[in-house]
Amino acid sequence: MNYIDGLRQDTSVLPNGMVFNARIKFMENIVKAINNNQLPKYHFPQLQLSEKEITTYMEHNINLDEIEFQTMSARLEKFDHDLGEFRSYLQTRFGYWATITEDFVEAIKNNFPNQTFLELMAGNGYLSKGLRDFDIKTYCTDDLSWSKYNQTGKIKITDVESLEAISALEKYGSQVDNVILAWSPDREDIDYRVLQKIRQLDVNFLVIGEKYGATNSREFWDSAKLQEDSRIQRINQSYSNYDLVKDQLYLVK
Repeated sequence: MNYIDGLRQDTSVLPNGMVFNARIKFMENIVKAINNNQLPKYHFPQLQLSEKEITTYMEHNINLDEIEFQTMSARLEKFDHDLGEFRSYLQTRFGYWATITEDFVEAIKNNFPNQTFLELMAGNGYLSKGLRDFDIKTYCTDDLSWSKYNQTGKIKITDVESLEAISALEKYGSQVDNVILAWSPDREDIDYRVLQKIRQLDVNFLVIGEKYGATNSREFWDSAKLQEDSRIQRINQSYSNYDLVKDQLYLVK
């Protein structure tokens, strides 16, 4: 049984479970897009149930007897838990780490018009794919030395040149306006070494990550100088924060 089928099974045993169908359909469309080597069109809404949704649903089923109500509550809790596994599912099944969507990439294009990009540690190339789809010149690189035990690098959706990050900067860093790095691992210091290298170049450094959280090393966050920039604020309006991970785009000096 796949992940979406599991969600449908969760709701099939809930009274009036069809009220959750729109949410599951949205998630199904995300999976279909990625399965077809496309980006999801729109940034994701909050996927787990809000307290208000849970309270309203419970109130609508208040007429159940005690045993039925307790069973329903347990099943609702399982459904909510399974909704919270969506990020892990996308990462493990597709190597889809940062939540790259068409509207997010379009916001990058609109706020950094007529500029060129180098993506480091690109994995399957979702971000570069989006930039290239908008006819933005993008060098996409990754030697995948950081990637293990998932589908990262195994289902590339655009051409990815096999270059580790520092080598990619040495080859292309002087040829682009922007270097972009999404979801660098939190237990490796490659991002810190990249930052020191980029400081020798005349480029913007754009980072998608969660500060002192799920991404990037502590050395990186300790050293990074995060810049206030209205362009970044506008782009982040189209970036998905749909669960407990609060990642976003940063301009780093």
